[in-house]
Amino acid sequence: MLWQMNNSYLGLVEQTFNFPQENIEVKKGDLIFNGIDYKRLVEKYGTPLKVSYLPKIGININKAKQYFANAMKKYKYEGKYFYTYCTKSSHFPL
Repeated sequence: MLWQMNNSYLGLVEQTFNFPQENIEVKKGDLIFNGIDYKRLVEKYGTPLKVSYLPKIGININKAKQYFANAMKKYKYEGKYFYTYCTKSSHFPL
């Protein structure tokens, strides 16, 4: 498996995602996401480390709304569009 051959976090990211992605970059060998240096987080809190970046949800919701608006205009859709988003307060099991 490629992960075993390229045993690095960057290797896993490159294998898992189309890399680079929006807001993800590598500076001086460190992984930076939305201006946050993950190496510093790992040094401070250790691993495994799970980070939830909630602003990204809002950004993607707005992108989806714009996609619908553009398609409705392009195809002269005259129906109504109702946006809904289902969520729960905690993504962790009880």
